[in-house]
Parts: sequence; C-alpha cells; structure tokens
Amino acid sequence: MSNPDSFYPTTRFLPSGGVFSEGHKKYFIGFCAFWLFIAFLEFGQDYISSVLQDSAFRAGESLSYKLFWPLFIPFFMLLDYGISKAEVLKSRIFVATGIIFQIVLVTIAHLLVFSVFLFGVSILIHDNPMTLLYILFEKLSTRLYIALSVYTALSALTIFVKRRRDKEQKASPVQPQTITIKNGRTNLVVDVNDIKWIRSDGAYLDIFTDSQKHVVLDSLKNIIQSLPDHFKRIHKSTIVNTHRIEELQSRGNGDYDVILDDENQVRLSRNYADALRGNLL
Repeated sequence: MSNPDSFYPTTRFLPSGGVFSEGHKKYFIGFCAFWLFIAFLEFGQDYISSVLQDSAFRAGESLSYKLFWPLFIPFFMLLDYGISKAEVLKSRIFVATGIIFQIVLVTIAHLLVFSVFLFGVSILIHDNPMTLLYILFEKLSTRLYIALSVYTALSALTIFVKRRRDKEQKASPVQPQTITIKNGRTNLVVDVNDIKWIRSDGAYLDIFTDSQKHVVLDSLKNIIQSLPDHFKRIHKSTIVNTHRIEELQSRGNGDYDVILDDENQVRLSRNYADALRGNLL
C-alpha cells in the first residue's frame, strides 16, 4: 500500500477553522477578490451590451446571474476541506477517486444552489417564472463544463503548491535549536537563541549569552557551522546573532557599530558587510 500523504499532503490550500496566518489572509482575500472581479466584469459586460443594443438594463436580474462566480469561494473551501480528508484512504487510487468524486459533487451542488437562487429571483421578477427544473437543466448545459473545469484546476493547483512546499522544506537543512559547548570535562547544552554574540580570543572563544559568558577552546570558522543561518560573521573576530541586533551606526568609513538588544556594542567590518546586506543594510 502506498502512503496517501505522498499523494495529497495535510496542509490546506485555504485557511480553515478560524486560524488565519498572515500569508493565508492575503491569499484568501485575493481569492475572494478574484471571483468578485469576474462577476463585476460580467455585470459590466451586460450593461455595455444593453447600451449598444439600446435595450433595457435590469441591474438586479443581471447581478443574480453573476452570483455564479462568487459561489466558487464557499464551495471551493468546502472542496478543499474534503480533499484534505481524503488522505485517510488507503491507496493513491482511492485518494484520486475520492478527490474526483468530491469535485463532481461540489460542482453539482454549486449549480443546484445557483439554480435555486435564480428560481427565487424569477418568481419575484417575472409574472410567468421559469420552473426550477428548466433552470437547473439550462445551467447544467451551459455552466457545467465551466464549474467542473475550475474546480479541477483549483484542486490540481492545491496539490501542486503543497507538493512543491514539501519539497522545499525537505531540501532546506534543519536549523539547530541548541548547541553543545565543551568546557574542559563539562558539556553544556545552550539554546542558540540565548547566544548574543561570540568573540574570538586567540585559541579560545568567548560566547556571550543572556546569563553568562562561556569560554571554550574552538574557532569561529568551526563553531559557525553549528549555528543557524541568522548567526553571521561580522568581523574577523566576531559572530553575532542578527536577531539580537537593535541598531547599526555608521562610522563613515564603511564600518559600523552594531548595537545589540542588551546595549552591548560590537564592530561590523566593511570586509564582512555583505553578511548583513539585504537584511539590515
């Protein structure tokens, strides 16, 4: 049996459950704005056509037909949730079958809700309203291929984006959270976030943390390989935790004074300025 996680991952394409990260908020707003924009374009097209043909323009009736596009917002959120649940199935074939079934089901539900709404509008506007069955068959014949194509494309995009994200995460090295400092016969595990800066003093290193200074026999070249990417060498004798930098003060000659969050000050040499280029410079 193949692992369904390899076919469809657990992370959702759209936010759900009331939990919105900043990235999810921007995507969701853009997703909603896109379908509203499509509806607006069709509404404008109806108006322009009525002007060119010198015919009456019924704004309410035109808007009711444009509901077809905003309905993609709630129904795709429902589809996205259903697809995420497909991973409990035991094989890739079952997962694929489940996704296809849900796409068809959501497409039919979309057109049914749309038809019911149009039927209600027809009753309110026309003396001889169209029957619900007529509207449903008419929408199935004219909108089915559109809805089916859109939901299929969005589902494929969901899977593609998450697969690529998973691949990028696997390719990225895991950043260490702690570092082991050997001092004589003692090995001390230190949280890297507690390290503010490291200074070379001959064959020894002074490691400055929130609570104390550790003196160890090591080199900057060796220890930086054990630290996360936000530790940068800013001088031939200094490594700094960039997360602890509060301010940079130029010396006017290409060098800088680096002010840390504890008000300590270390030197950034012009020869190492590229380490902070794009982040703080």
